Amino acid sequence: MNNYRIFFFSILSILLFNCNNESDLNVLFTNADIVKIDGNSSKTWKVENYYNNYNSKILNELNDCFVDDTFTFYKDNNIAEAKLGNISCFFNNPTEEAASLKYTLDNSRGRIFINISRGESFNGEFQSRLTILELQELSDNRMLFASGEKGNYMQTLILTAVN
Repeated sequence: MNNYRIFFFSILSILLFNCNNESDLNVLFTNADIVKIDGNSSKTWKVENYYNNYNSKILNELNDCFVDDTFTFYKDNNIAEAKLGNISCFFNNPTEEAASLKYTLDNSRGRIFINISRGESFNGEFQSRLTILELQELSDNRMLFASGEKGNYMQTLILTAVN
């Protein structure tokens, strides 16, 4: 009987003390982290890479048109100013190009999301793309926004600080 008790309490101890709490798996961000993003005034970020599958290092088909873009984040403004580079996404010589980036902090859950939209027109045709990603990693000089599970990122946008 004692062997069963020891076995039971051993299993119970393992379950109680070794299980990960879901909050341990999620990165939590606060208003204080926004300073890393906007530099407490303004901060410019360059797109390093845009992946379809980050773990397998498979670049998105729009990577080339994103990597020459910059986004400037301003304090107390959830919209970043987009400066598009020379490579377009949808047409060789578009007549119009536009991009926007909006970010949102969900204070109750400590999560930051970006909403990036990009569009181009040429000869009456219009193409656009809308992407929503969650901030997974943040340092003073690097941000990683992704979809997917922690450590198994699919669509991923990496930004590096310019200033």
